[in-house]
Amino acid sequence: MLAVFMVANFAYSQTNFTENVSKMWLNGQKAEVYTIATNRLAINTNDMAGLMLKMEYEFTFLVIDDLTNTIERVTTVGNTICSTNFVAIYTNVQKDVAFIKTMVNNYPLSPAELAEDRIKGAITNKPLACQNVLIALKQDGCFQ
Repeated sequence: MLAVFMVANFAYSQTNFTENVSKMWLNGQKAEVYTIATNRLAINTNDMAGLMLKMEYEFTFLVIDDLTNTIERVTTVGNTICSTNFVAIYTNVQKDVAFIKTMVNNYPLSPAELAEDRIKGAITNKPLACQNVLIALKQDGCFQ
């Protein structure tokens, strides 16, 4: 537990936040990335980086009950952000959210199928899909 906390604090406090969490995700440290997201959100419930990481984790591991609420938070908070680089890619975020909503609504799996698909989420070497959002937030000075 202490190790997860230390990793989360390390990635949260760094100016190379995007690179750290992207590398962790790629290496299969997805639970640690989720911990970083929830730690960020514990400090600021409107933290877009935390929301995007949380949404990606919940979609990857089909945490459907939490995912629908996270999607709504991403949309609500995203609509309030006016920084240049984020605004430039926000249309893509909205498309991703619409896609995820469609997938959630069309995903009636049995518990066994759901468990099987969750295992697939842990596969390593899969890039962080929201990396472009994190890069835009970094360019806008959100990780200084």
